[in-house]
Amino acid sequence: MLQKLKANKILVILLITMCIFLILNPTLCSKSCLNALSVWTLNILPVMFPFFIFSRLLVNLITIKPSFLDKTFSKIYNVPCGSFVIFLLSTLSGYPMGAKLICYMYDTKAIDQKDAKKMMSFCSVSGPMFMVATIGIGVLSSFKAGIIILISNIIASLINGLLFRKGKTSYKQNILKKTNENLLTNSVYDSIISILMVGGFIVFSFLIIDILEFLKIFNLFSSILPIKFQESFSAILKGLIEMTRGIIDLGKTNLTLKSKTVISSALIGFGGTSIFMQSLAFLSKLKFKFTDMLKQKCFQGILAGFIAFLLSFVVFC
Repeated sequence: MLQKLKANKILVILLITMCIFLILNPTLCSKSCLNALSVWTLNILPVMFPFFIFSRLLVNLITIKPSFLDKTFSKIYNVPCGSFVIFLLSTLSGYPMGAKLICYMYDTKAIDQKDAKKMMSFCSVSGPMFMVATIGIGVLSSFKAGIIILISNIIASLINGLLFRKGKTSYKQNILKKTNENLLTNSVYDSIISILMVGGFIVFSFLIIDILEFLKIFNLFSSILPIKFQESFSAILKGLIEMTRGIIDLGKTNLTLKSKTVISSALIGFGGTSIFMQSLAFLSKLKFKFTDMLKQKCFQGILAGFIAFLLSFVVFC
């Protein structure tokens, strides 16, 4: 209890300090927010919002008759039947759709906390359009790099699910339940709230990064490395907070395309603090611990980077 009170006091002091800092530096604050909103508007909103609506509609409308593939998937990953569909929807939609769908399944009593935790290990993936179009083509100027990142992260999520499959599965019934009560209205409303919440976390993360950059914190950590690696290491540190911001800065460095691809894949697999906060916000009812999320995403990030490293020798040869 005393440790919790001390932690709260430290957090309050930090937040007050940040507020004072932003009041004294309004230009930095406004510029950071505009940059974050630009990333959200151009890269996140057009992709995520339609998927939020369609996936919510699909979850309510589709009735699944467990197929051989679905049963096999559920048996391999020790999760309820129907989890394969949640995996597909989360993979097609990207962060943080997996957490959102899992929370919805928990609300409908289709899964319990243990199942939700296991499903998060393979249903937390970035979207194909983001990895191929935004990062591959847009940032790295390479379609091949985008494909490597996409394949690496999907394979990494599947392997990650195997690492966290332990524990009994309480629910074996169909995971997707139908409901027709104000379906379209609820789906649109829920999607608007969700996409706005994602935007809020992105703005907050950009503010943290810009404040740390203004205070030369990134330079302080990167100064321990040789000069030619300092800019790249600083970009990686930013990516650990907000992956899109870090990868954009990484793309401006003098690293080879192969190195940028591997590091970008690892950062996307890890997700960053911003993705953690988004996912944990959706999973708040499940009391999902930050340490559990950190453990799962660390393994996934390492796997995604290693697989991208292997694939880069084949594709870029």
